[in-house]
Amino acid sequence: MKISAILLFVLMSLPVKAKSPAVTDSAGTARFLSAGFSAVAYKGSLQSSYLRWTPAYQAGMLMERRKLLSGYFGIGFGAYTGEDRSYRLPAKADQNLQPAAAFEGSFFTLHYEARFLLFRYRGFRVQACQGIGLFRFTVKDREGSRLSEKPRSRASGEEYSQNSFFFPTSVMLQYRFKNNIGLGFQAGWFNNSSAYLDNMSQLSLNENRDNLAACRFHFFLPLH
Repeated sequence: MKISAILLFVLMSLPVKAKSPAVTDSAGTARFLSAGFSAVAYKGSLQSSYLRWTPAYQAGMLMERRKLLSGYFGIGFGAYTGEDRSYRLPAKADQNLQPAAAFEGSFFTLHYEARFLLFRYRGFRVQACQGIGLFRFTVKDREGSRLSEKPRSRASGEEYSQNSFFFPTSVMLQYRFKNNIGLGFQAGWFNNSSAYLDNMSQLSLNENRDNLAACRFHFFLPLH
């Protein structure tokens, strides 16, 4: 939190060009470097709500081509975790299996995101965001062993890829200073295509779809 406060002070202290627009290229595109941090939480087979929030980080480039539409290319990495202390094997399952009722996951993302302007007032902007990208993840038990390498932690014959697609959906509130440096808060879901963010599918005791929620904080710096 101290680092965030220092960054905010620095951003607000930078020289201001009175109401000058962002610098654009010959195609009319304004570009911004973006970086920030996030809080990420998991919900799925081993957790019925977004309870445990863990840190993540992101960076990318924002491109504003039109007043109502902008594009964002980004990368990110972070962690998520889940636990169900009351988990028991389903009655019909092989009782010799040893699923992990607690896990820790890590991920890396690469994605493109379209942002649509919903509301604008002075320096404030509200945008609806929809993206598509690649999601690579690794799930480990609390001892640090990869669960993908432990077939007895899942139903017999059940294997999965650690690479998947994801379709992030979110809403962003952004404030742009007069020098075109910006701050943003973005909240939404990853909408992962994989059912194995917690290493299990058939052994699940509920119908919760594996997903990640994220609250992201962004800093935008215009490229001149």
